[in-house]
Amino acid sequence: MEPPRLIAFSTPLVSTWVLDETHRVLFDAGDGVAALLDGKVHRVQYVALTHSHRDHIAGLPQLLNLRGGVASLQGFPVEVVHPEGCNAVAAFGRFLAQFDQSTTGQTRWHGMRHDDRLDLGDNRFLRACETRHVPGTADGRPRCLGYQIGRVVTRLRPELRGLPQEELDRLRTERGRAAITCVEEDVLLTVSGDTLPLHPEALAGTRFLLHECTFLDEDAEQRAEARARGHEHSCLSEVLEVAQAAGVERLALYHISRRYTDEQILRTVRAACARREIRARVSVVLPGRVCYDVFAQVVWPMKG
Repeated sequence: MEPPRLIAFSTPLVSTWVLDETHRVLFDAGDGVAALLDGKVHRVQYVALTHSHRDHIAGLPQLLNLRGGVASLQGFPVEVVHPEGCNAVAAFGRFLAQFDQSTTGQTRWHGMRHDDRLDLGDNRFLRACETRHVPGTADGRPRCLGYQIGRVVTRLRPELRGLPQEELDRLRTERGRAAITCVEEDVLLTVSGDTLPLHPEALAGTRFLLHECTFLDEDAEQRAEARARGHEHSCLSEVLEVAQAAGVERLALYHISRRYTDEQILRTVRAACARREIRARVSVVLPGRVCYDVFAQVVWPMKG
């Protein structure tokens, strides 16, 4: 299976957004997203906000102003999902609902918790997953989330896989198709948002992973500074370990600090992949520029 086509821009503290053109989902909406997407802004049907920091939501007003009215007239209002504990996003939504009722006011807003999902049609869904960037609320509502896009598929029951086709035909004839098949979920894409490394168990079955990688090394001072601001982030070695353990087919790294040069980023990523003998293809979203078709920008090829 080919990965979804992603367009991404990510400069930490400035602006981050990722458009999944295949599924019409925009993950986060940092400043300038509407201008940089240009005509592709009309591909956006869903917006999935990972948290309420300004570099992830500041582009929402212009995006929804351009997209909201048209989408509503088409009968498919833009739908925005966000962590349920993000009071800032909820307040933002109330403001935009009043700001221009014919455009931004047409948006549908959904507060999400871990495992909540939104139907995308065509047997596909958007599901929220737990992340660790900022603490949740006192009553347990999340202030940050990652997201997964998956599909519901009908497959042969595991215990019957490997049987000769003649035997399967016999069982289907005798017991019916439902007796030899089961419904399973296929996780196509996981987007981490800002977070400490996701747990491999949470990534089970994920084909394609877009994971933040703010730091290239385990610099205790850098991480302490981020933690002092109440923000948790991942470093390269941790992300590669998680991706390897989860067995993802392709990994893309984004939200990389601008303290590193492009040459330093690429050299360090390739060296780290070689040391760990990473089996996935690895792509990189370099900070400060738009990356078109993220998973096609391979910097580390899968061996063998």
